[in-house]
Amino acid sequence: MSSAEGTDIRMPETASGWRGVLSRFFRVTLLQLVFAYGLLLAVHAFLGHWTPDYLQGRDLWHFMLTRMIVPMVMLGALASLARLVPSALMLAAALLFVGTISAIKRDATGEPFQMSDLFLAGQSTHLLNYVSWDRWLLGAFIIPASALYLWSLRFRRWSLPLLAVCIGLLSTYRIEAVYKWIHDNSWWIGVEELTFSQAESERMNGLATHLYFSTAGLMLKTYGETEVSSAMEDLPMAPLVPPLAGPRPDIYVVLGEAWWRDPSDAQSPLDQLQGAGFAEGTAVSPVYGGTTPNAEFEVLTGIPVKSFRAGIIPYQHYLGYVTDKARTLPRLLSEQGYGTAAFHNFTRRFWLRDQIYPRFGFARFTSMEDMTLTVQDGQWPHDDGLYASVLKAASEDKPQFRFLVTVETHGPYGTMANDVKEHEGVSDYRGRLADAAKALAAFKLDLDKKGRPYVVLAFGDHLPGLRHHQWVNGIGTNDPRLHQVPFLVASNTRAGDGLRQMLEGRPLFCFAPVLTQWLQLGIADRYFRHQQKTCGDTPNVTELPSGPVIQNQLFSLKPI
Repeated sequence: MSSAEGTDIRMPETASGWRGVLSRFFRVTLLQLVFAYGLLLAVHAFLGHWTPDYLQGRDLWHFMLTRMIVPMVMLGALASLARLVPSALMLAAALLFVGTISAIKRDATGEPFQMSDLFLAGQSTHLLNYVSWDRWLLGAFIIPASALYLWSLRFRRWSLPLLAVCIGLLSTYRIEAVYKWIHDNSWWIGVEELTFSQAESERMNGLATHLYFSTAGLMLKTYGETEVSSAMEDLPMAPLVPPLAGPRPDIYVVLGEAWWRDPSDAQSPLDQLQGAGFAEGTAVSPVYGGTTPNAEFEVLTGIPVKSFRAGIIPYQHYLGYVTDKARTLPRLLSEQGYGTAAFHNFTRRFWLRDQIYPRFGFARFTSMEDMTLTVQDGQWPHDDGLYASVLKAASEDKPQFRFLVTVETHGPYGTMANDVKEHEGVSDYRGRLADAAKALAAFKLDLDKKGRPYVVLAFGDHLPGLRHHQWVNGIGTNDPRLHQVPFLVASNTRAGDGLRQMLEGRPLFCFAPVLTQWLQLGIADRYFRHQQKTCGDTPNVTELPSGPVIQNQLFSLKPI
């Protein structure tokens, strides 16, 4: 048979001809698929450190099958435009490259690479300082693999349909029904997004499946003015208390990175803060072991992170939606005559704080670039330089709101000679926590000397990532203690124990509305007054704000 163009296309006309086609498929294509599968499995095992000890006692078929579905679909997308073996090599090299970036980010922040990082590469440029030669070499495999892939490109009639199908499959986690099905059936399919620890989720599920999970929730639903107005009017609110007469205190809110009162430590480093005049309580953090900006988000906005889909980091996913009219703690305080400033003893772009803080209403942001700091061996600065910078920048003409983000106790934690077996990293963490607490106690003493009225509210954002130590001490996977963080209150004008009692057992999103209520600042914001009532009614606050309410607080140019 000849086509109109004269190309000779021969079709098998006998049974033996079809057997030859099938034989070639099994001999070539199937062998190539086996090679591709084995290569991608090896890459995932390498990146995830799937050692025999790690796999012991686990269902191996999950690692051999369900964790390999996403990478094989990725392979289908690449193979739709090129030959199979070069496509497999290209995907393997790409995963090694992304895995290298993810390891660098994980070492510095505790969090692995996510798909949204593709649009936010600027925040991670500082991580290049931590790249060792072996990681550069590993990531460099993508160069020859890309050249081979481009050389083997070929287009078939089924190329675009196959590419569209594969991309569609890789986007399905953004569909609510698919997300719920995977969550509800995770007990037998063996893959589940571990929202409390994205780093462990990456290791457990494999890099490709982790990237698939991280595609969720990149879009927001919008609501009309009528829906927003109705939702805001329906909010039950605490009564508006008239503001107190007299000078208003300076407000210092301190995020203590990974601060934790270890129940197995009879003499916690935090004890020195109680001795310095702080009242201590326990609050509930939305995160464990990492994702600091989500705890920070709750404290600054009063909005529960659980209002969004699992795995969302508002600073990262919703940056483009937050307006410069957002009804946040710094903006509401600025409307009450406060000067607002944020301080962080790490880089400005870390978690995109340089972009989100102005939208939240901070007039100034001082980062490590403008501080005199002493850096630890683990690359994280001590906190004393942070407090010195805050004191240096203090203004005397009006009350001040200062938000401080510390990093001295940031993980990972190194193994030391005096560590007990199965409790590696504890000594390093405890030493850093002691130094961080000492710096805060000294800061309070300096505030006392200044004589200005003040209140200090410090809180732990999440527990340190000492998971094995915590597990050995009886804190299981779903143990609520994994989210119990300390907070400390001190003031030279009012009894800090009153605020401690109001916040005891509450989630972090109660902090801003309850703090302003306790200070009697006369803030009339509907949502803040609603949260004052909600958080005051019960410690176990489970109510989540509706979409229209969140839109009004964060994403509206004309909030009510």
